[in-house]
Amino acid sequence: MKVLFVSEIPEEQEQVKRILTNIHKELEMLVVNNLEGAMDIVSTDGPFGFFIIDAEMKKTDPDKTAKALVDLVGDRPLIFLGHNAIINDRISQEVYEANENNEKILKPINQEDFLIDFKNSTEKALKWAKDEEFATSIEEINPDDFVKMKIRSFYLYTFFPYDIYLEITHTQYIKIISANKPYTINTLVKYAKKNIRHLYIRKDDQLKYLEEEAKKCLKAIRKSTFQGQDLFIIMLRSITIMHQYLLALGVSPTVLTLANALTDTIITTTEKYPKLKSLLQNYPHLYEGIASKSLLTGFISTYLSKQMGWDSITTKKKLAIASLLQDYNLPDEALSKINHRSDPRLTSFSESHIKKFIEHPMQVAEIARQFTMFPEIDFIIENHHELPNRKGFPNQPVQSKLTAINAVFNLSQYMAAEIDGYDYSPELNNKVLRSMNRDFNSGQFKDPLKLLKKIIGSK
Repeated sequence: MKVLFVSEIPEEQEQVKRILTNIHKELEMLVVNNLEGAMDIVSTDGPFGFFIIDAEMKKTDPDKTAKALVDLVGDRPLIFLGHNAIINDRISQEVYEANENNEKILKPINQEDFLIDFKNSTEKALKWAKDEEFATSIEEINPDDFVKMKIRSFYLYTFFPYDIYLEITHTQYIKIISANKPYTINTLVKYAKKNIRHLYIRKDDQLKYLEEEAKKCLKAIRKSTFQGQDLFIIMLRSITIMHQYLLALGVSPTVLTLANALTDTIITTTEKYPKLKSLLQNYPHLYEGIASKSLLTGFISTYLSKQMGWDSITTKKKLAIASLLQDYNLPDEALSKINHRSDPRLTSFSESHIKKFIEHPMQVAEIARQFTMFPEIDFIIENHHELPNRKGFPNQPVQSKLTAINAVFNLSQYMAAEIDGYDYSPELNNKVLRSMNRDFNSGQFKDPLKLLKKIIGSK
């Protein structure tokens, strides 16, 4: 187990490190001198049982440092060093009282009381850390025993029923989410900002999790008692589970049941909001990604089909299930935001990811053929990135091959990709709609584009 000491004074860093290793020979102390260094080291090293923070740092705010560390790795004891008045002035009550094992140790370091207080405080913190099993959270594991899950999957929870790991090396994993222990979205966001896209779960745990969570999601959707953002979050969780199920096990009775329930819920949700704009104003844009774009596409295409005068429930269900399936196999969440092969953002991805992105409409269309209760959705999905000017992908068919339902779906998925992750903004909507004139304002797409401007744009 490791301990992190955040301090700006080299002499005190050495003194505290020497004291700690004399008292606790099993501990390793790492030292940094600012918040940025602290965040970097806890993201890549560990496990850290507790943190020691110098409250008298001049260039770094000790209170913000404490909050940031706890947000990133979860609850840990915090030991603050400094003169009493300075600790009281610079460390908020909220931070100090967050863990009952938080302590303050008064300077100067070379006084006898400091050694006694330091021993007592660190022993107390160490006991807590051992009870929480941080000493065993790094494991040497056969990577074949693990399955990766997209980090965004965990944004929709505040605790998870199984242990979740971060890959350190090919065979070393560190537990960063303990089963049934609370964690914060901020913890995940900070990892995501470091370009960490996946976390890992044991294969056996993943299968149990998918079955259990699918049942919970179906029960929640069918209750129909959720309102506002709670309803959207339940739907996003259900879509995420459906996608994970498809990736892990392919099309199964559970996937088909979830798909049916979700298509019905997308349609009934649009009936609760008289206008698309009012739905978007209530939509939780924090959860940007493949599941979110899928749901937004379902909503937009349902509203647009109404504007087209299509009353058929079957047509609306086709649009909804195509929305749910369109991007499920993309290897990176960020690819769901890209609509053109010429998008400069594609250059930041590996060749294998670019190849999967370009081929994904055909691959998903193959899977869609197994959804026999939704005929012809394979045609919608295979063409969902095509344009009437033949500048889309993957097949670039002539305009006459694309139908009105292709036009409605393609416009909807394009709009969803552009607004996903942003708060409702008429200015953004209008900007996107103007950009769509270049590629969509012809053939079967011309009239649906006018209607899309009517339901989502503003004069």
